[in-house]
Amino acid sequence: MERSLAIDDYEVELSEVYAQLKDNNSTRILVQAPDGLKRIAVLVAEKLGQDGYEVYLSGSHAWGGCDIAVNEARSLDADTILHIGHHGFVGARVTNVKVLFVPVNYTGNFLEPLKKALEEIIRRGYKSIALGVTIELHKRYGEVEKLASSVGLEVRTGFLGNFKGLVIGCNYSALPEADAILIVAGGKFHALGAALWTRKIAWCVDPYLRSYGVVDAKPLIARRLRDLSLAMDARSFLIVVSFKTGQLRLSLAGEIKRRLEQGGRKAVIVVLDDVSRDRLLDFGNYDAYVNTACPRLVIDDPDIFPGPVVNPGELKYVLTGRLENYDSRDLFRLGFALLP
Repeated sequence: MERSLAIDDYEVELSEVYAQLKDNNSTRILVQAPDGLKRIAVLVAEKLGQDGYEVYLSGSHAWGGCDIAVNEARSLDADTILHIGHHGFVGARVTNVKVLFVPVNYTGNFLEPLKKALEEIIRRGYKSIALGVTIELHKRYGEVEKLASSVGLEVRTGFLGNFKGLVIGCNYSALPEADAILIVAGGKFHALGAALWTRKIAWCVDPYLRSYGVVDAKPLIARRLRDLSLAMDARSFLIVVSFKTGQLRLSLAGEIKRRLEQGGRKAVIVVLDDVSRDRLLDFGNYDAYVNTACPRLVIDDPDIFPGPVVNPGELKYVLTGRLENYDSRDLFRLGFALLP
């Protein structure tokens, strides 16, 4: 049996896939992967089909471990979802459908942009970095750490689950206190999240484009302060809930509704799958929106909301009418305790 399956600069460890399927007595499998990795999902599905499994491919988006194709699996009577490309569950866990997570490992060469980024960090006088990588690069962590240490930087990191230095779009807890941040990931998505969470300057090394750069979170923070200021004067709110597996926060939405109504404001809850501007406009005009779905919507695509939008952790600023102690970490916080 093949131990791995490779396409371009990506590799999936098939031996681990087969071991998990055997341990779970899987027979009918739905293979799910994010956009960009669906070609790998096709190859995995073909291989499993050749070995006697009944296999289906999910054509839906897969934004993360919060977005598992549970309803698709149930409609197909699949006993297992083979989720390719993410590290594990985010938010609620699924118990009545087995979900197996299979990371994809990136094997391409990105040492040149990494060296240039490290040299720039040294030139600017920083002594320590918090190092983060995405799941497809978790096996390259030691390689990056070794190179950073060799140029004289102190490398600091923590863990997310069992993965050293792992960052995902809504969780940067693996990044400890340091002078600066270095994220190895495609695009600036994760580096921007890291800059908002740590409130430090963040470098991003893109291994796919072989490029590097610095991420500036100041424009985003300015947008957040503007939206919060506008929301303070709002009298009507539409509270947005997603019914994706890891984003269904009805209890939180209900608590937010109660708090807003206590202050004499109108609040309505709407439940959606994918959030879009057109769908929100169908519900009429509201002064402001509260987003309990993916917190990154407010960061990366705020214009899908027809008015100023607030994440749950930021609601305390609206309710108290005070912005002077704004903390950008509140973009990612969802707990009740943060509401006054």
